[in-house]
Amino acid sequence: MGSPLRESKLILNEFKELYRVLKRGMPPWFSFLVFGFLVWVEERFIQQRVTATVDKAIAEYEQVSPPTPVVSPPVYSETGSDFFDEMRLTAPWVDREGPSKPS
Repeated sequence: MGSPLRESKLILNEFKELYRVLKRGMPPWFSFLVFGFLVWVEERFIQQRVTATVDKAIAEYEQVSPPTPVVSPPVYSETGSDFFDEMRLTAPWVDREGPSKPS
């Protein structure tokens, strides 16, 4: 007594066939639990397969074209005189003429 609506939530043919085999002779409430478990396992299986495929593709791409970090060096500046000198390292995109503290 399986409905096509429940089986349509399973995506892979292997899991659909497994559900068809497992639900034979089961009470409807138990076949519903088995179906829910198979949907959960299938989602995890697909996610794992996608993650592994993407990781492998990224590794292959990085071997062909290694990533080059684009980090600009910080800007060093000094202000003040004598004992109260202020030395500062700031990001290159920060306004050099701006105040030292936000107002």
